[in-house]
Amino acid sequence: MARTKLQFYFLATGFVFLALFSGLVLRTLTHEDDRPTRETSNFLVRTSWTVFKVSSMVTTLFLAAICFHISSIRASKYHTLPSILLFYIMNQMLRLFSGSVLRKFDASAKDPRRAQEEFLISRMQRDANTAYGKRHRFSNIKSLEDLRNSHPLTSYDHYEEYIQRMADGEKNVLICEDMVRFGITSGTTGKGKLIPIPKSRNSTQVNPIQILWQAAIRRKYGIPSPLQKDIILYVNPKPTKTPGGDVVGPMHLYTDDMKFIITQMVSVPWEATSISTEHEAHYLTLLFGLRDPDIGRWMGPFSSQIHKAMSKVENHWEQFVHDIKTGTVDKDLMISTEVREACEKALLPEPERAEELRREFEKGFNGIMGRVWPHMKYIFGINTADFTQKLEEKYAKGVPIVAPAYSSTEGDYGINLWYDEDKYALLPSLCIYEFIPVKNIDEADPKTLLLDEVKKGETYEMFVSPLCGFYRYRFGDVIKVVDFYYNLPVIKFMYRSGQLLNLRAEKVTELSVDEAVQHMVNSITETKITNWISAENTLLSGMSEAIDLVEYEEGSQFYLIFVELEGEGNGSIALDKKHQQQFDEALQERNNYYKGYRNAGTISPPRVYLVKPGTFKALQDYIIANSTASYNQFKMPRKLKTAGTLKLMLDSRVV
Repeated sequence: MARTKLQFYFLATGFVFLALFSGLVLRTLTHEDDRPTRETSNFLVRTSWTVFKVSSMVTTLFLAAICFHISSIRASKYHTLPSILLFYIMNQMLRLFSGSVLRKFDASAKDPRRAQEEFLISRMQRDANTAYGKRHRFSNIKSLEDLRNSHPLTSYDHYEEYIQRMADGEKNVLICEDMVRFGITSGTTGKGKLIPIPKSRNSTQVNPIQILWQAAIRRKYGIPSPLQKDIILYVNPKPTKTPGGDVVGPMHLYTDDMKFIITQMVSVPWEATSISTEHEAHYLTLLFGLRDPDIGRWMGPFSSQIHKAMSKVENHWEQFVHDIKTGTVDKDLMISTEVREACEKALLPEPERAEELRREFEKGFNGIMGRVWPHMKYIFGINTADFTQKLEEKYAKGVPIVAPAYSSTEGDYGINLWYDEDKYALLPSLCIYEFIPVKNIDEADPKTLLLDEVKKGETYEMFVSPLCGFYRYRFGDVIKVVDFYYNLPVIKFMYRSGQLLNLRAEKVTELSVDEAVQHMVNSITETKITNWISAENTLLSGMSEAIDLVEYEEGSQFYLIFVELEGEGNGSIALDKKHQQQFDEALQERNNYYKGYRNAGTISPPRVYLVKPGTFKALQDYIIANSTASYNQFKMPRKLKTAGTLKLMLDSRVV
């Protein structure tokens, strides 16, 4: 391992401290420093002098050890002196506190009901004097049973009045603590929702959750050196402000007070984080990432975004190589003069690294991430639409892809302690959980189960009471209990309740449609699926030109499925009625209610279409332009919900 210039500095400094330590030891042994103790018989003075000498020796030896350690571990040559010290200290602090955090978590896992009761009491004490707490008599709620009996199940509509008052600047409305800002949900499956982010959540994200998942990763794969840098995909979502002056933006948002720490974590200049177009922002992130062979980890946050970014590298690798070789930025990038100048100032010519990359790219892109970043420990990417599998099969072959946490804008719900699959232990000290069996979710007033009342193998809709001030909140996630960690349920996300295809109470899940699409495509081509999306024909009723776009009889009910294939697949095949029948039959095999309605003729055959290459990118751009979604938190929905998105997909069909 070659040392960087700064590491040689730390190596030399380590020898200086070692020499100082040796000198102190020698002077002590020869009694050269005993003069003060000879001149006075005061015991306190003699003791203080001895303590000073010993502490000086310990301190110099400790500093020497730190300098030698920093000089010996893998480091990015793009670190500065402040960033090396900052990240080294942060990493050691995380390791120092990890034992205590893990012990507390294990204690809560052994008695999750007690942890839930304690968390509830802390919440009631915090919010009892808020407008919401007074209305719902939080001072009288002393147990989870009290909460179930006295507080209704809620959805976002229940809180809108209170959120508006908070946005207008009123205090002590929903939560009785200072806020960091407002988060906003992605809006890809509906209107974005304002969510209060209290300071207590901000601190918990930096403390136990981060420590828990890093400790789990360390056990499984090891962690990067604290002196390696990260690649973090980020597009500026253009935050706004409420009438009361609070910042509004998605969870993944860089603010000015984060400038120092972000610029130490990554190599891309701060000016580049102001870019709000995906292509330009990701190009610069990739450019500065590719020049550093010592990258320690990738962060998505979604595997679909990482796959798209690596496709960009594959399609434009010659331009990346040119820019790294010459120390310039692609002249066709639509960026401001300020951003271009800042990037070119930081991007010095590196012909040797450019040639290394050229050789690797010319070998092909299977396993390319592990070849151009050979010291990368893992990729952080939450799986969406099977893109984790696509990454593993091609670009990231041999590099672990981890999804460490289960969370949303509203709160944090689970931690992945295993990483061999996407399953999560719940967090009983950070959120209250309730569950309704899926067979009962349509009841008017369903009875909920608590954390210690669920059963392994059963599927539930989950209700949460997170730190943001929502209680018994229905956010739409359906989960399955797959195991227990001590007495703590371990869950797997199944689907969002709003993503179901449901014309006549058949409730066809995302998984069923996905398997049916895969079955159909596998029968006609070896080409892989880029993505798919569905719709119910009820959306056509809002389109005046619907009859010209889709042939159907008045009163009929059916699904519309749109599929995009990778590469040249879209242009080399066509779907006919036989292929649509294959999809239909596969879907019937996976849902008996759908099969019954099809046999009765009350649901008509589905319409399955191929769409042109790039259609899903166009759909992403359309949704972001017409909603509160941002590129950073965008997850492609599985179900279209507006006439505009359906029109875009219908216009993009391969004829």
